[in-house]
Parts: sequence; C-alpha cells; structure tokens
Amino acid sequence: MESNWDKTKVMLNRLAEEGKVQYKNGIPYYEGRHVIHRDSPIDGGVYLGQGKREAIVVDSSYPNSKLKELFKTAENKAKENGVIKKDIILQSVYETVKEAIPIQDMDAVNKILKKYGVEKDGKIALDVFLDEGVGVCRQDALACAAVLENFKKRSIVRGKVSVDRNSTFLGGHAWTRYTNSIGELYILDVAQGFCGRLEDASKENRWAYERPTDF
Repeated sequence: MESNWDKTKVMLNRLAEEGKVQYKNGIPYYEGRHVIHRDSPIDGGVYLGQGKREAIVVDSSYPNSKLKELFKTAENKAKENGVIKKDIILQSVYETVKEAIPIQDMDAVNKILKKYGVEKDGKIALDVFLDEGVGVCRQDALACAAVLENFKKRSIVRGKVSVDRNSTFLGGHAWTRYTNSIGELYILDVAQGFCGRLEDASKENRWAYERPTDF
C-alpha cells in the first residue's frame, strides 16, 4: 500500500506560515510546548494536525491526571506475582488504552471539540478525551505512547517510543511504534485492533506502518 509521510512537514509549514511555531535549538514549539512528532518525546508536548483541528496536550503532570491512572493500570496488567514481566508490557499498554477509550468515534470527538471551541488549533488536554472515554487513532496513539514512555523513564524498558502517522488512499492514520533495545519493531494500534510485530502486520496486510527507512 503506497503511503505518504509528509503530514508533519505540512503541519509545521502551515504553522510557520501562520506565525504559530517557534524553534529552539531546532525543536519546534507551539504555544510554549514542544510539537509531538515521530522523533520527539510525547509527555509534555502538543500534537497538531496537518490541517486545522484540535491541538492535543499530553501532560501527566496535571493534577489528577488520567494519564497517571493509565500508568498504574498498565503496570498492574504487566505484573505476574507482583513482578513486572517485560514481555507483556506492550500488550498491557495496548489493553489499558483500549479499555480507557472504548468509544472510537469521530462524531463523538467532534462534539468534544465543538464543546470546548478547539477546532482550529485550540489546545485541549488528552485527559479530556480519557475522561469521556472517547477518541480515534490520534488519541489512542498518544495515550499508548505516553504510557510506554513512562515505562522507559523508569528504566523498565529501554527502547524507542514514537507516534507515527501517514496517509494512503484510505485517508490519514496514526499509531504507536516501539523499537526495542535489540531493534525489533512493534506496532500498537488500538483503532485498528492490532498489537504486535511490524513484520506480522505486514504479513496480515494491515495498515502501511512501514517507514520509508524500513525498506
């Protein structure tokens, strides 16, 4: 499946034309937060669309953050006899987010955006969607990535976490990608019901998750 990987580039160019992005040491910032992209940290950042839509803030430092609840839930799911088992962490993260965002519906997302008036690059916390249990691929991907990143910050896993996105003739899509410490690639995609190795996703003719550099 042919894919286009320029969504982030188009988004940054759009923000630059509108005077809404600033760069510090080569890192793009939007309204004081780093812009989340394929090679950036997740927690503490903001995720924007190729076109104008909500700007999703991922920040586990908020008081009573729902992300902290996800961290704890995923940790408990990954334990056997009170010990975290590394080989089930990815599945525990996937299941935690799937349970936290049961309503996968764009209309429900749009109602939230309209309610808060954030349809045109307005900032809104990921916590809002978690509170409502509502999301689509981008909310799923950010939540999975934030939880995995938390495991990494605590040195429980050592791999690289990212939020990837591209577009095909079917439209745009986002998901979480994890590269473990020995270079194995995994995909967490709640919206499309897949959690597993990139090579297995390819064999099953899933979404075009492969980056151009993977070939």
